[in-house]
Formats: sequence, structure tokens, C-alpha cells
Amino acid sequence: MASCYNKYIMKPRKLNLKTIPARNIDRAYRFWRDVFDLPQSGHESQRHLTIDGQDIQFVVGEPTADIELLVRDHQDVLKAHLRNNFIQIVHSDTRFNHKIAFQIYDSEHNLITIEANQ
Repeated sequence: MASCYNKYIMKPRKLNLKTIPARNIDRAYRFWRDVFDLPQSGHESQRHLTIDGQDIQFVVGEPTADIELLVRDHQDVLKAHLRNNFIQIVHSDTRFNHKIAFQIYDSEHNLITIEANQ
């Protein structure tokens, strides 16, 4: 694993929702860009990010508990990455085929389930 001084880049693969509700779109955009290492799509003023070739939009709305993110990362690396970004894991459970799921809240209080490799 890289030293604590090197920035680890998360490897997100799939996201089930492409429209993320937010109370503050700028804050949500920064959270998703910085924590999940998602690249920007289009002009900066549009506040779009991309995953798996598809745009993600942030819209004004109430939090949801229906967001699922699949990553290529292994659990130990993912836990360290979340800890380095001051993100608390609120729940975890094992899944089929050597997978583990972590639940966290984003800056807008959306509950996100992240599925990673054990």
C-alpha cells in the first residue's frame, strides 16, 4: 500500500443512480469528486462527473438511501481511503462472491452502499 503521504485513487466501476439529490450542489459535487475520485465531465459550471462513461448530475432534492456504488478496491485499502477523507463507515456486511458492502453518508446525508472486494 502507498505511504500515507501519497494520494490513493479510488477505482469506482458502476453507480446505480445517475442523478444525486443534494441540498447544496457545489458541496455534493466536491464530495463525490474528491472522495470517490470521479472525473469531471463537460464544463465546470455544469457540475457533472462521470463514471463508466455516463454522466452524474446533482439536483436539488431530499436525501436518499438508494445509492449503490461498485468499486474495484479491496476492503483494507477502501477503509484507509475513507478514513483519510474523514468518512465514517456506519454499517458493513459480507456479500456473495468475496464481496463486502460498506454504508456511508455523503455530504448531503445520502446513504451510500459501497461494494468492494474482500
